[in-house]
Amino acid sequence: MSAAVRFEVPAAQADAVEAGLFEGFGEIAFSAARGARGELLIWVDRDDAAEAAATLARAGLGLLAPFEEAARDWVAESAALRRSVLVGRYLLDPHDGELATPPGPGQTRLWLPAARAFGTGSHESTRLALGLLLGEPLTGRSVLDVGCGAGTLGFVAALEGAARVVAFDLDVDAALATREHARANRIPRLAAFAGPLEALRPGALFDVVVANMILEEVAPLLPGLRVRLAGGGRLLSSGLLVERQRPWEELLGRNGFRVARRVVENEWLGTAAEAIG
Repeated sequence: MSAAVRFEVPAAQADAVEAGLFEGFGEIAFSAARGARGELLIWVDRDDAAEAAATLARAGLGLLAPFEEAARDWVAESAALRRSVLVGRYLLDPHDGELATPPGPGQTRLWLPAARAFGTGSHESTRLALGLLLGEPLTGRSVLDVGCGAGTLGFVAALEGAARVVAFDLDVDAALATREHARANRIPRLAAFAGPLEALRPGALFDVVVANMILEEVAPLLPGLRVRLAGGGRLLSSGLLVERQRPWEELLGRNGFRVARRVVENEWLGTAAEAIG
């Protein structure tokens, strides 16, 4: 959160300076954008301001007056702007304390800290995955949450009556966050671990597998996921682009799945596929 220094390059010289910015600044970390009048705005850390000024001076811009901006926690400010999202009866709230949103009648509030945006309901793919999950009869069934992120899908599965939920992610921070959030939300019957699909106990089967992942991430896992599904089990997938529906469904077919349901929000696609054969 160190203070930043901003340089403003006049519009008449902006194109030339911008073209050589990466090479000229070398190891100096910076960000740049065009202003409303075509001027080039360059931000550097205060500690790098003198070196940046010297670099710009060598480009014939020695009279530029730097402007020092106050230190800001952009991550915290962005998180504070997020709002709660209602999916079915679940209120996904990124805030706690004074900023928390109270649940309405019949709603269940899940606190999902705003520091980890993915999986908090702020993205269409999470909402699609939750919609698919809520469309399944989960009471007494076993559920596998692949690439669990914030843990949202596993939490809802457990609260919907799943007898056993296993959530995992290659990202250690995600798995730890899922455990912490599960305790904070008093989620029952959920276990989380960091590692690959192969780390599951040999022979462990699930009735429902849910994966909110892009095609390139989930495609290599399909053979392993098919093996983990009990006969007639469902693979619920989100994070897929509508424009890639055909190759995705062809890939499902080659790996022993038949699409039973599709849901769409904007450019995002979710599918429920039954394990066959």
